[in-house]
Amino acid sequence: MRVCIGKALRVGPGDEVIIRGQLPASSRLSRLFVFAKEGAMEYSPYVKDIRIKMAVGGPPQLYSPLSMRLDTNRDSRELSFFVDFDGYIRVMQEVDTPKEARAKIRLKRIISPDLPWHQQFFRKIRGISAWIH
Repeated sequence: MRVCIGKALRVGPGDEVIIRGQLPASSRLSRLFVFAKEGAMEYSPYVKDIRIKMAVGGPPQLYSPLSMRLDTNRDSRELSFFVDFDGYIRVMQEVDTPKEARAKIRLKRIISPDLPWHQQFFRKIRGISAWIH
């Protein structure tokens, strides 16, 4: 089963998202997945640039969602990517039991510097209001 880790992060096209994961001391393995939500849809696994991949045509393919694996050999990792939609990002952890220790994560959003200043300001305000609710 998958459980939510941390809060959802409001993002927009062109924003950079940085996810830092840390394995809990009591665990040997954690599997983390990036989920996304756009509009009124429910959260689903996030595949980077899926619209471009699907527009090419051809036979249907399975694409791998963004994920991160933490284990005793690599107990801390960082994943960064640029978002191609307007919505929310959330990290989910795959667990065997509800009492399994949760990984520690940090989400950071860097608003696209290519946007005009007033759009950057609007995104900051929109992001802050998303954390309040």
